[in-house]
Amino acid sequence: MLTADRTLMRRRTALLAEFAAPVAAGCAVYRGSIAAVCQDGTLVQAGVAAPPSPIVGVLGIAAHQQINLANAPSTDGFYGPGMVHCERGAWALPFDVAPTWASLDAAVYAVDDETVSLTQTPEGGSARVKVGTLTGFDLDGTPYVQI
Repeated sequence: MLTADRTLMRRRTALLAEFAAPVAAGCAVYRGSIAAVCQDGTLVQAGVAAPPSPIVGVLGIAAHQQINLANAPSTDGFYGPGMVHCERGAWALPFDVAPTWASLDAAVYAVDDETVSLTQTPEGGSARVKVGTLTGFDLDGTPYVQI
């Protein structure tokens, strides 16, 4: 799980609808993380063990951090239940197992808020939330996921 912001390589695609949502109490979402939306409309990190309500999908990649933890300082706009804008598009996300062209257009699932997989339900685990689809590879072999 991420504990700080990160920057991802991105391929620009056709304009997609982008939305914002408030961060759930007791959660932190970092810039560059895969942000999942819960049934109650709040955001959590994808792959979080105990969301406040069931996760219904991935809203996108968080555009900035928002920390809504009880012990977080309250002097900054990035602390508390503030809104996080989530961006959509084609993103270079790290995979748990390197995909190949044979998996083009396959569904991609969140392992956690930074790593994705082609496996929806790992052996002995529970079903993962769908992030998007494997949309292609860069010249250097970097895979891109369309969210």
